[in-house]
Amino acid sequence: MTDTSSTSGEGDGLIQPRADGQLHFAPGTEDWTFPVSAPENVTPLSEDEPEGTIPASPLYALKERAHGGIHLFGHPHRIRAAVGTGDATVYVIDDGPHHCMIGRRVGATSDGCIYSLIARITRDVWSTLEDGSIDGRQAFAMSAEAGLSGTVDNGGLSNVFDVDYYDSPADIPDDYLPAAPFITFTKDLPTSDR
Repeated sequence: MTDTSSTSGEGDGLIQPRADGQLHFAPGTEDWTFPVSAPENVTPLSEDEPEGTIPASPLYALKERAHGGIHLFGHPHRIRAAVGTGDATVYVIDDGPHHCMIGRRVGATSDGCIYSLIARITRDVWSTLEDGSIDGRQAFAMSAEAGLSGTVDNGGLSNVFDVDYYDSPADIPDDYLPAAPFITFTKDLPTSDR
């Protein structure tokens, strides 16, 4: 059996780099390889956001962390919402028919990296947040999969990266929860490995 994968990085094997840095299958091999290839045009995380409700960070981090998947036949469960005012504002997007993603802007560095607290909540928690029965801080207290994400948005190109994860809502630093004031970090926070 012949190894058709490239290890040299020169693009002489089954998977080759394109000019945009993405990888793709060598021409003519798609029909006998696993049918997944890199996209020809990367879809920006800001695409299909006519509401304009959520700023780029945390929107990009919310989308990056969501589990909901691709919607092939419309989007009957779509949510784009901002709840609260000022430093108490939290943002919510749908994450499938039973969950939502919740986020808030925590702080930024002087070079433009914005940090957002992101977590997953149930639709029931979203309903109580939406109707004002609870606030954003209480919603985060009932969340799962909480973490801090960083977003750098530069001329339409965005990078979203993981900074920290919290095993339980009790582990989220108080300074990151609503209605703590927006933090100006003096240096970039270290990134996390998943």
